[in-house]
Amino acid sequence: MNFDLSAAQSRRGGLVLFVLGALTLPCLTLLAQVPGESQPDVEALFGQAQAASSGKDHAQAERLYRRVLRADPTSVPARVNLGLACYWQRKNREAAAELDRVLRVQPHEFSALLFSGLAHLDLGEYDLAQNRLLRAIRIRDSDPLLFWALGSLAMIHGDSNAAVPLLERSLALDPNNVRAVWLVGQAYARLAYGKDQKPLVPANYAELAENAMRFIEQREPNSALLHVFRGDVFSARELTAEALAEYQQAQRIDPNWPDIHLMMGSLLGLLGRWDEAVNELHQQLKDFPEDTRALVEMGSVECRAGNYAAAVPFLEQALARDRASYEANYRLGQALVSMGKNQPAVAYLERAAALNPEKSDPYYLLHRAYRALNNRQKADWALAEFNRRKAAIGP
Repeated sequence: MNFDLSAAQSRRGGLVLFVLGALTLPCLTLLAQVPGESQPDVEALFGQAQAASSGKDHAQAERLYRRVLRADPTSVPARVNLGLACYWQRKNREAAAELDRVLRVQPHEFSALLFSGLAHLDLGEYDLAQNRLLRAIRIRDSDPLLFWALGSLAMIHGDSNAAVPLLERSLALDPNNVRAVWLVGQAYARLAYGKDQKPLVPANYAELAENAMRFIEQREPNSALLHVFRGDVFSARELTAEALAEYQQAQRIDPNWPDIHLMMGSLLGLLGRWDEAVNELHQQLKDFPEDTRALVEMGSVECRAGNYAAAVPFLEQALARDRASYEANYRLGQALVSMGKNQPAVAYLERAAALNPEKSDPYYLLHRAYRALNNRQKADWALAEFNRRKAAIGP
């Protein structure tokens, strides 16, 4: 756990939320050319496509691989590389479709598993992303991008304890990724200052977060990334207004920062500025219609504003793509209880409690739901569990 960023001038870092296109990551080594001397045209096209990919002309590579596949639809190497060419152009839906076609034929193809997972991650389809990435790690456990993706997924689900070793492993394999330092630094800050999750491994997480900050200040001074990271740390310390100011400064530097409207919308919601929060989140969904995180945050903001009926469709959309979201399960349960729909609420609240056993809030809502359903025994049990967890947290 001793992560000495100051001494790691050659190390690479990177953080979070889904700016994969901005990561300085190499394209995977391309697969071998299509075998068989009887098809010299196909082989020539394949070689040209490889050269285009090596030169980062991914649009040209895509066109050439599609020509290869028209001539030989069974070529797995061409199909994999077509998926990669689409992915590097941020055409995630096309990339996922091509790579998933490969996996139906060769379910243990590592490159297809990894980049299918990354594409589904960018699309906010976290259940599918997790499936692909966990299958990939059983095949190869030495790819820094794979550990980055798994760490990012853990952060999305609010599990900093799980994220830290994954991200530290990514950095050990690829030490110079500034954005991985950002992400692990965010995890350190949450463990240092957050109240929702206790560190499972003893460490001076506040110092580790400061080390990460200094590393980014040295590598990217006065950058949008630096201000976003500062905002992340302020947010973890519950200094909401200060965090919002940092995100606003990041937006002035880079108006196109992919998650800026999501981050500002979340903080505006915490400040009770509901209309401004909803406007920011609508802008995020306009720019990224499939952003599951924005759907969850929109539902959460609407719940906190008391607009439970408005929250439900956002939360249902989110859970269709990410059943493991504690916040979406909890908020949907809360909305349904508040609307008097207690029976369907129970399943979501029970899942939320299972996803984050330390949380007390789901048990109080379960108490209300069971009481409304005249199930006195379960209502008393849920209230006892609520009180036990509240007592464990302390004042």
